[in-house]
Amino acid sequence: MNKIKFWERWDTHTRYPYLFLLLLAALALLLGVYHFFTGENTVFAWDKLPDLQVVPLPVHEVTRLLEPFTLSADGYLILEQYDVALPGTSIPAAAVLLGMVAVCVAFYAAAISTMKRLAYFGGVLLLMLFLATFNFDLLDIFGSATQTMLLLSIALLAMGSYAFHAFLPETNFSLRVLAMLGVVTLLGLLIYSEADFSAELVTLHLVNYNSIGLLAAAVLFILWVAYENVNALLWINTQASTPERRFSMWQFLLISVLYLLSLLLMYLRYIGYIRTEIIYINSYLILLLSTVAGFWGMRQREKVYSGMFSFRPTGAVLYLVFATITFLSIGYAFATANDSLITLFRDMVLYSHLAFGFGFLLYVMINFGRLLEQRLPVYKVVYEPQKFSLFSFFVMSLVLCVILVMRTQYRVYFYAQAGYYSYIGDLYRASDNNILAVRFYEESDVFDNSNVKANYSLAALHRQNQQRNEEILRLQKALEKRPNPKLYVRLANLYDEKQYFFERLYVLQEGVEKFPESAEIYNNLALLYAQTSVQDSTEYYFNLAQEYASDEDVIYSNRLAYYTRQAMLEPAKTVLEESRKGKYRTLRSNQSALRQLLGMEPQSKEPFRPDSLQAVEDFTLFYNQTISRLGRGDTTSLQAINSYLASPGNQIFYGDLLFLKGLVHHYDGLPQEGRNTMENLALQLENKSGYYYNVLGQWMLEENNFRAAAAYFKQAKDRGYAQAYLSEGYALAMAYQPEAAVAVLEEVAYTENEAAITLAQDLAALLRKTVPEVLQEPSDKDKLQYLLAYLPHLAPQQVDSLVNAVEEKDLKRRALVARVDYLLQNRKLKPAYDAITEASTQLQPEGELRSQLNLQQLRLWLYTEKYDVLLNRLDKLYLTDRDKRHALYFKARIAEARGRTEEAASRYQQALRMLIYDEETILAAANFYDKYKPEAETAYSILLSGITYNPYAAKLHQAYALESLDQGLYSYAEQATERIQDLLPATEYSTFIKKFDQKRQEIEARAENWQL
Repeated sequence: MNKIKFWERWDTHTRYPYLFLLLLAALALLLGVYHFFTGENTVFAWDKLPDLQVVPLPVHEVTRLLEPFTLSADGYLILEQYDVALPGTSIPAAAVLLGMVAVCVAFYAAAISTMKRLAYFGGVLLLMLFLATFNFDLLDIFGSATQTMLLLSIALLAMGSYAFHAFLPETNFSLRVLAMLGVVTLLGLLIYSEADFSAELVTLHLVNYNSIGLLAAAVLFILWVAYENVNALLWINTQASTPERRFSMWQFLLISVLYLLSLLLMYLRYIGYIRTEIIYINSYLILLLSTVAGFWGMRQREKVYSGMFSFRPTGAVLYLVFATITFLSIGYAFATANDSLITLFRDMVLYSHLAFGFGFLLYVMINFGRLLEQRLPVYKVVYEPQKFSLFSFFVMSLVLCVILVMRTQYRVYFYAQAGYYSYIGDLYRASDNNILAVRFYEESDVFDNSNVKANYSLAALHRQNQQRNEEILRLQKALEKRPNPKLYVRLANLYDEKQYFFERLYVLQEGVEKFPESAEIYNNLALLYAQTSVQDSTEYYFNLAQEYASDEDVIYSNRLAYYTRQAMLEPAKTVLEESRKGKYRTLRSNQSALRQLLGMEPQSKEPFRPDSLQAVEDFTLFYNQTISRLGRGDTTSLQAINSYLASPGNQIFYGDLLFLKGLVHHYDGLPQEGRNTMENLALQLENKSGYYYNVLGQWMLEENNFRAAAAYFKQAKDRGYAQAYLSEGYALAMAYQPEAAVAVLEEVAYTENEAAITLAQDLAALLRKTVPEVLQEPSDKDKLQYLLAYLPHLAPQQVDSLVNAVEEKDLKRRALVARVDYLLQNRKLKPAYDAITEASTQLQPEGELRSQLNLQQLRLWLYTEKYDVLLNRLDKLYLTDRDKRHALYFKARIAEARGRTEEAASRYQQALRMLIYDEETILAAANFYDKYKPEAETAYSILLSGITYNPYAAKLHQAYALESLDQGLYSYAEQATERIQDLLPATEYSTFIKKFDQKRQEIEARAENWQL
């Protein structure tokens, strides 16, 4: 343990700085490992291109005249194909590197101050050369491009270290380090305060220009430890305490030769002599092992360098300084995805370790072969040669290393130049000086032809300038030397037009051949085939993408969107179940759309309401989820919608958000606001106004406001919305205007929709028949439709005949409920009670029909003034969520009947907000305020609002005309009578006019009497 923790015997002034530097080296190593795995994904990050697919989502369905009318809204599915983002600039990595290099410089200056004189001057020379690589003059410090800053930094550091070396040799190491750290800190503050550039650019400048100095230090360190692995093997074979436990010479030779043979195979593979795909040792792992071995080897060979400096603290500190700089340099190359330098370090480790490893093995066998045969602890005397000197070993190994470099046409030199120019290109790209950036990237490409870093960076600059062809050429060039799945994906995405389908397919398939485990390429291939009718290929590539994906949610999301768009419900349900726990927002958005299509409840209990809609998936998830939650009486989403609408960045979603706002208003208890919103939207977005008027017509159907529905459908039809043709005909039929309905149904032929034309022709033919003719029809559906369309025009005997003629069970139930409606409208309360009793025995305990019948029962109790029964049964009878709104009206009527006027007023106000289309509610509220608060104009306002939102309700117009007389608004009353003439038959209008004139005369008479 003492041999491992040799620093424990050092004094505290040496031990603690050394341990700090050791931790710094470990941190540099960890950062290098981190960037090894993440660097490329950070610089060339995967991106996703969302493709929004519109799918009609059912919002609400209502059955009228036995035909379902479904309101559909545009839902959104997202298909995401992979792309590659623009290259990033690693400012954080540069800042960390610069800070750690600054600490290393301080330790280095402190360490060389303890050397002997000649060694000290050599160390200062290296420091001067290292500082010169920072190119301080280009920062315009002190206002001019001079070498003042370089000279100042050299002077301060050299003078500081020289002071300790020559005048204060007894100063402990801690104080030396602190003094040098102070000098470095002062220089840093001076540089950042006086430079004419931002802190980020200054950092990049210092790091990227200094990269050549870091590279030189790293190469020196790699050569420094190049033979340490063989030395470690020697220690393993000879370190045992007794000869019996030590290994023989042949075992040492075998393991050493195997190690060197693996390096030779790697070398032959890199130069192209071997192309077999076998497992090779990673070069950086070899460097790590040799670094760890050299950690103790440095102390072991102290006798070699003791003439220049001692191991404590100089040798130990210098070793860690160079190790730290090496790890930082390699890590920064990975952090910036500088493939030229990454290749250089890989090759340099291989060449040096192969040459020096062979040389050291030869050195050991020549000097200590006989001792190995005797199984003696050779590792103790390995640096005491008798025949073949250390100098000879170093010269021979260096010559071998140079031969290996020369055999590869000096590629490591060209890689160094290319990597350096790529760094400088990054600097100028970060400073938005694209002209110089292009120049340096092109220089990098000259030295390392087709390197990925330079060519992709150039391609990115072409992308920013929308130079598509130039970008394609650069990407193709980058693929020549070091292919990468991201390059294939980006290149394929540039062939984004239909005529380039096969070019795009070829690029992706070539990428799959080179990278058979790339889920991103498989995903894009699947989406490419999804544009065709070849479903098998789409499924095949989706399966492969799922198999190799690191993030399965993306593939699940795309599959879900594809199956939903293709109406492949069974595989869609399977994927929905498999991905139910996914948290990816795009996946959740697609899940929400599919669940709404399938009529399933929302999966998430908590609604998704992001702070902003910057990402498309945020909008689609919020939009789809909000649609799926309609009808729950929850209007809290309105606050989020209003905030999104107020944000200027959401203008692209303006129409959808306003439409969503209208839906929430209408289905969650604020129909008046919903209608206002939708009408405003129809006026603002004329290109979709036909659809919005159709929505309003659908809403009026849901509210049984059929004449208003027909009017909205006509507006939709006039604006080219074909679906409204048939809807208008049905609405008129339900509004008991069969003649007008027949005329409109004949126009459905213009739509050229065969299914709609058939329905229209059948209904028109039915509406032309008489009751006896309908009774002869074999179809129960025809009889019920005729009954519903002509209900108020039929005599009681005709209603009974049609109801009795219907035999099919479900249709019979509807006929019985329709007869109750007929009797209640005509105030035949005793027959209505009997009809309710008859119908009740045949209906299901729950469902829309049961709710409708229960509502009729409640009205019957109200009409017969059975308030106790009504109140007791109100909350017990089954009602649908929409029918429950009427409970407010009933409670208001009960409170009014029992003299609780304040409660009644409150109930009426609540009911009016939710039942603005219900004539009975509006009339009752107006009568209440006219009776109990005649001095206010509340009754008039209620009726005015009623005719505004229900302009075809004759009873409301009549009440409004009479109330206008009471308020002295004679002109408004006259206008109302003109409107009533269009809404009532002549006989009914004549009766009303008599009543109107009589009331007017009474009001005028009272006025004359008051004046007298």
